[in-house]
Amino acid sequence: MTVPAGPVDGDITDELEEAYWSVYDGAAAKATVGQVLVRLPRIVRQIGRLAWQADRVATAAVFVLQLASAAMSAFGLVASVAVLHELFAQGPTPDKVHSAVPQILLVVAFLSARALLEAGVAVAQARVTPKIRTALESDFLRLTAHVRLDAVDDADWHDDAYRANDRGLFFARQIVGQVVSLASALLGLIGTAGVLTVLHPLLLPLLPLSVLPVGAAAVRTARARFHSFKRWNALQRRVRVFSWLLLDRDSAAELRSDTAQSALLDEHHRLTTRIADEDTRLGVSSALLTLGGRALGGIGTGITYTALGAMLIAGWLPLAAGAGAVLAIQAGQSSLTRFVDVAHLVYEHAMWVTDLLEFQERCRRLQPRRRELTAPETVKTITLQDVTYTYPGKDAPALDRVSMTLQAGQTVAFVGGNGSGKSTCSRLIAGLYDPDTGSVRWDGVDVTDMDAESLQARVSMVLQDPLHFPFSALANLTISRGTLTRADPQQALDAAEASGADTVIAGLPGTWAALLSKRFRGGQELSAGQWAKIAVARGLYKNAPALLLDEPTASMDPKAEHAVYQAVLGGKRRADQITVLISHRLASVVECDRIYVFDGGRITESGSHRELMDLGGAYAEMFTLQAAGYRAPTTADKEEV
Repeated sequence: MTVPAGPVDGDITDELEEAYWSVYDGAAAKATVGQVLVRLPRIVRQIGRLAWQADRVATAAVFVLQLASAAMSAFGLVASVAVLHELFAQGPTPDKVHSAVPQILLVVAFLSARALLEAGVAVAQARVTPKIRTALESDFLRLTAHVRLDAVDDADWHDDAYRANDRGLFFARQIVGQVVSLASALLGLIGTAGVLTVLHPLLLPLLPLSVLPVGAAAVRTARARFHSFKRWNALQRRVRVFSWLLLDRDSAAELRSDTAQSALLDEHHRLTTRIADEDTRLGVSSALLTLGGRALGGIGTGITYTALGAMLIAGWLPLAAGAGAVLAIQAGQSSLTRFVDVAHLVYEHAMWVTDLLEFQERCRRLQPRRRELTAPETVKTITLQDVTYTYPGKDAPALDRVSMTLQAGQTVAFVGGNGSGKSTCSRLIAGLYDPDTGSVRWDGVDVTDMDAESLQARVSMVLQDPLHFPFSALANLTISRGTLTRADPQQALDAAEASGADTVIAGLPGTWAALLSKRFRGGQELSAGQWAKIAVARGLYKNAPALLLDEPTASMDPKAEHAVYQAVLGGKRRADQITVLISHRLASVVECDRIYVFDGGRITESGSHRELMDLGGAYAEMFTLQAAGYRAPTTADKEEV
């Protein structure tokens, strides 16, 4: 194998260009104005449906109050025209001002009412927005936490899950306010158009002539912002990785022992410099686009005002109405600019929300099977018949026509090389995977006819790398029964004593109540061996009819390992429990009732330790090889060396 020359990290912009988090970034920038406008009604209906499901009263309040606020804006504009009419009337100035006072008070009343209504909109929105986020997040986590394990093994599912969590849930919270702002801008634009129509029907065509150049400039600015965001986002994600490595407790020791701080800091500086350059480029580009838009808008406004002046000269429009038209056109420009800006945000962010909802629908199709028949509380035999299983994305099967029978009260060992199928077989026994062909039966009943989660609840699995739950020591045991609040004290103590976790817990400040995580104040840190004891205790506390131990003692010291095996293999083992031990340390499986040797997804040998040693096959070879490592070298061995 040749080590490549040059930068070891490559060009990160190319590497992250099409990452999961940037799938829809810049989507609005690629869409035409027509595409955005066509899709907006459907987006508004979708968000409205989510809001209605979350809080009907608050959603109705937002709708009604927003309409009323838009009406107050229109009435305020009409009242402003009336003020101008009084001020431009014939007569002494003091009399004109005095005559305009009632209209001025009316303008103040309308604007005050609008302010109150907008405050009401904000309050109602504050009620409904968190509820939408909470409902979506709860649904998302509930669905993903129960998805079948074979789906979780799929890398594409992981990309979709992280994208939905990272982007969909984030924008689901923002989009409600954006839709409200979009509706506000649209209603304001409609109100302005209505006022112009009342003043003179010919004024209505002047509105787009004045505001379209401003809108076009806003579209181009928004597109430039989205394109820039995509480039910036790819860099920023990598910056977060380096920042986390510099701050994270788990990486602190190795970071210092390798003296890697300077390398990470240099890379962090290189990336943040590129981000700063991108920000500068965007600022300059936006300024130029804004300048061009305002220039074109100025020309459009000049044409509008020229036409308005011609109408005044021709006597088609009173002077006061002309002044009111100027106010209306300016309000229309502001509303349209805001509408374009928000429409682009709503269009793009709605894609993320739709992606989230589609992912949730996919998860609903990937839920474990639900059956009326539940797994039995006790089992006498578990039978695997010609079981074959292939992982998603793999061509070769992890298990190939495997058959065995496990009996209650029996202790069975799975041995073999890495990737031989031992752990996969245990996961099929636990109901985490369903076989592609063949069957797994509990007391003669095919497990595919049983409720999947009820089956999983009847199996205790202890893995080599157990989860370190950031809970109390007691909760780290009770969670195996699906609870953090209820515990059987005697069973917890028995499980802890059998695994050796009792001495670990006794040495903690607060003992059973000690928080097992240094990420939180007052938390305690455990070694890998101590965590292994907690994990074994967790599996024993579950008190399931099947106990699967997958290299659980790999990080334990010899004395602790011996104590665990005495508990599960010796005199303390349960007569009504099937115990499966997966181990590379063959000395630990000598006392097992039956040993299955796996190779390439198949069982190549099976029998007791003595039978397999007499057979002289792969097991005997592995056992002899390991035993030789513990035997003191003889004089003959030294002379041979």
